[in-house]
Amino acid sequence: MTTAPSPASPLPPGGPDSADALPHATYTTPSADMLPLPPARVHLVGIGGAGVSGLARMLHGRGYRVSGSDMHASETTADLAALGITVQIGHEAAHVAGADLVVATAAARDTNPEIAATRAAGIPLLKRAALLGMLANPRQCLAVAGSHGKSTTSGMATLALEQAGVHPAFAVGATVRELGQNARDGSGPHFIVEADEYDYSFLWLRPQVAIITNIEFDHPDLFADRAAVLHAFERFIGGINPGGTLVLNADDPGCRDLLAVRDRDADPTADTAYTVVTFGADAGDWRLVESADGPVARAPHGQMFALSLAVPGRHNLMNALAVLAASSGLGIAPAALLPGLCAFGGVSRRFETLRSDDARTVISDYAHHPTEVEATILAARQRYPARRIMAIFQPHTYTRTAALLDEFAAALALADDVVLADIYASRETDTLGVSSDDIAQRMPTPPSRAAGWDDAVRLVAGNTQPGDVLLIMGAGDIHQTALALAANAAGGAA
Repeated sequence: MTTAPSPASPLPPGGPDSADALPHATYTTPSADMLPLPPARVHLVGIGGAGVSGLARMLHGRGYRVSGSDMHASETTADLAALGITVQIGHEAAHVAGADLVVATAAARDTNPEIAATRAAGIPLLKRAALLGMLANPRQCLAVAGSHGKSTTSGMATLALEQAGVHPAFAVGATVRELGQNARDGSGPHFIVEADEYDYSFLWLRPQVAIITNIEFDHPDLFADRAAVLHAFERFIGGINPGGTLVLNADDPGCRDLLAVRDRDADPTADTAYTVVTFGADAGDWRLVESADGPVARAPHGQMFALSLAVPGRHNLMNALAVLAASSGLGIAPAALLPGLCAFGGVSRRFETLRSDDARTVISDYAHHPTEVEATILAARQRYPARRIMAIFQPHTYTRTAALLDEFAAALALADDVVLADIYASRETDTLGVSSDDIAQRMPTPPSRAAGWDDAVRLVAGNTQPGDVLLIMGAGDIHQTALALAANAAGGAA
């Protein structure tokens, strides 16, 4: 356990530099008094998204009059409407009339009619991440960052604190199954946040405790290289409150490199400091060890805690270890966190079992990076060692696919059979000339190729055997494949 100064390069006041932001909408510079008091009206552009919908729930719970819009109706928009939130499908300038504040997803652009109307009317316009920081920073903020495992680890922490009787506020990028929500304004002093590096969103946070699960090169549309990713995380840990705690994965090369970069750039005259606590299987203050009775977390002073988790995979053992390692910074005894960690059944679309019977097991997972794909397939092997694993994968964005072709091919090859769908473009257009065929050509056994999620359903229906484990992975619309396969025993669309 070590203590270290903050990096020499301070974070810009209030969040990221304007030069950092994605070239989308032009936002108002935040100020401390920008968030009006309830029952002011807040309008949310992109309300159906995971992050924005969480803010809608939280603001509604605080007594604000909340409205919002999204391009498509969904289960999320229906749930929000059931709470009494006004939800419009489609974007129109009239939707923002009378709003005291407008908040938008990072994907919103100045050409969006609601954004244009907001600016024309002089209504303050905030990015989602800036508002999240305004809500979280006054509390004891636990920010969970990392290239992989953010949603699961922040969901674990949320349920652990909830079952410990602390009742935290939380904003997670997926629904915590036991709580049935992705966000809530709890009554306790803690606020648990999934801290996303994309669009530098996590730079709006000033955490008391920060967990970093791992650091890898990702989001090549934003970060030029791995060094740029490390620099973003360096700036993130520079926002930890003086006297706070940084929890790092000692086994992860990216986390080790982050400490080296921080030490290189540290200002020796700085008078602020945070405590560094590490965790890992090979090294760390908190250690994952195997015992005759199963995996155990060993605390720095030798105390042992059995990790009988409900979720599979070594990566989830490491996620749970990270939460235990954060216990001192949270001011909560690790033993009090253990019941919630062991009861945690996952978050939506993270190894989510939609069906399990003699015909097939259908699992939906958000994995969209090679490391995540590998971890998900290995978790399926651990849980179903004697079953055939069929991976149905949809790559997400052209830039990520082009940057990680060999890695995707190697990860998918761990499955027994593979159906590979076309790339889900998301926010991008194809300017790189890359396709899923480029992954297929690098695989030792050519996968079946599907155009989209519906074509994937057809291909899987013709290839499944009784008892197969169907692992549907991707961050696009491939989840529809999982829903269709779970609903129909013959494998066709429901």
